[in-house]
Amino acid sequence: MKQADILIAGAGPTGLVLALWLARAGVAVRIVDRAAAPGPGSRAMAVQARTLELYRQLGLADEVAAAGLRNPALNIWARGARRARLEFGAAGRALTPYPFVLIYPQDYHERLLIRHLEAAGVPVERATELLGFETQADGVLARLRGPGGEERCAVPWLVGCDGAHSAVRQQLGTGFEGGTYSQTFYVADVEVAGAAADGEIHASFERSDFALLLSYTRDGMARLIGAIDPTRPRPAMSSRSTMCTGVPSPAWAWKCAR
Repeated sequence: MKQADILIAGAGPTGLVLALWLARAGVAVRIVDRAAAPGPGSRAMAVQARTLELYRQLGLADEVAAAGLRNPALNIWARGARRARLEFGAAGRALTPYPFVLIYPQDYHERLLIRHLEAAGVPVERATELLGFETQADGVLARLRGPGGEERCAVPWLVGCDGAHSAVRQQLGTGFEGGTYSQTFYVADVEVAGAAADGEIHASFERSDFALLLSYTRDGMARLIGAIDPTRPRPAMSSRSTMCTGVPSPAWAWKCAR
């Protein structure tokens, strides 16, 4: 049985950053994740200024900022025309060293954190699932199932960083409140060209639907997010993506990414 002061269930960005902070502070930590490998795909994209400020204390801010794409402004479109542009630098220069929205795909972000965590002597224990736990007078007795079978891990502290369906959350009965929306939402990674291919954030509104475009590379790759008015005719679909055409932004043009 590996000894640790803290057991972290879940090796997404939250669990990885917590493990890194603890390791840097000299705390014995284990981090497990039931997935056999880090998650694929860009998923969560935006890194806020406050996150970079915290990363600066870990010595990561410059590396993360250099690896991502700084989106310096937000553009508002309505009925096909640009109506406003907000520069983050002008609004936040006196508040933070990072007056921009950094777009950094989660898969790249996780690999960077894993590399730094391994350098601190803490590997992520993959294909290892938290089955449950029992509270004790001096901590928690966790049941784990990994490649070598089941084990029991006694730790003073257990932290659940394994998402909305967290085993820790479910056993404690804390729930994960949320709602269901009637609109059809779509998310796609796209290759974009035209007025929106400028490395900035673009939000387009058309009656009751919208589209949000977040550039994440300097060669035209971007995340497209939006909602569709159910009363509008269904747009054309592509076999390569959930939604690639038909978003109400006539000044934009894009094609599906692989």
